[in-house]
Amino acid sequence: MGRSDPRALFVTTETVDCVNHVHAWVSVFGDAIHWTYEHNGNNIRNDWQALDIAQREKPDVIFYIGACDAPGNPTPDVLKDLNNIAPLINFCSDAADGPWHKEMVKYAKHSCFSLQVGIDGNSESCADFNTLTPVDARMFTSIGVSKRDIRCGFSGTVGRWNPRSEVILALKWFGGLVVRDRAGPGSYQDHLDFMGRCQMVVNVSNTGTGNRHHIKGRVLECGYAGCCLLESEGSPIGDWFPDDCYFLYKDPPEAAHLIATLQDDQIRYAAKRLAEEVRTKYTARHIFSQILDAVDVHYPNKVEAA
Repeated sequence: MGRSDPRALFVTTETVDCVNHVHAWVSVFGDAIHWTYEHNGNNIRNDWQALDIAQREKPDVIFYIGACDAPGNPTPDVLKDLNNIAPLINFCSDAADGPWHKEMVKYAKHSCFSLQVGIDGNSESCADFNTLTPVDARMFTSIGVSKRDIRCGFSGTVGRWNPRSEVILALKWFGGLVVRDRAGPGSYQDHLDFMGRCQMVVNVSNTGTGNRHHIKGRVLECGYAGCCLLESEGSPIGDWFPDDCYFLYKDPPEAAHLIATLQDDQIRYAAKRLAEEVRTKYTARHIFSQILDAVDVHYPNKVEAA
């Protein structure tokens, strides 16, 4: 009633990445309601509260960011009821991974969503629409003024032994990689400030199971932070970015070689090209606008798809 920009309701788990997706929406459209639930518990199921909020607030669109096959997830009936209030979108950052395939097929069978969106850039997912992770560009306003005093860094959760930790720990031991483990204390802004100190950032493109590859949100964060990206082989990054925007490595020794031998002008050029592509083709406005178009939600100041 009188609103010009669309209003969104986000129904999510309590992880930090969910909050970042909400911030990315707000950076474009300025208005969102965020309701979180405990996905690991089902003793007192309260997903009916999401329905109460949706009925009261009357959003134009609803984004669901849930866990994979968790006992506290909203039931299919609740999801269908939400979808009757406003277009409900399954917003999945691991859509390429095997466990999520089963979930997305189940959701499709029950007609839970108007659209299932994979935000990890892998077309082999079961999503209806594949795109990249929207990022709140406002968070990077202070980036670029800091001294680039870290030649190559990694800020993220290292975790137990897996394809990511195998690369990150190996490079920390013999490749000169500076690691900021996000499992420790610190805010998302601390994570971005660390990236702003890095000339290069290493990314490992494996999904959670390690069996597939996808485009991490870190790739777009690299572009906004002005870093040169070292990306692992197998990544679908070539489907989205020209090959002068990054350097590929096949294993830790090759990554260590790149860290040691890349020239400053090569690093600066790749960082510049990645930043150009991210800021002109994959902004939060581009990504969310394509999704709104797909569910026929109208909004002003429409941008053309990249």
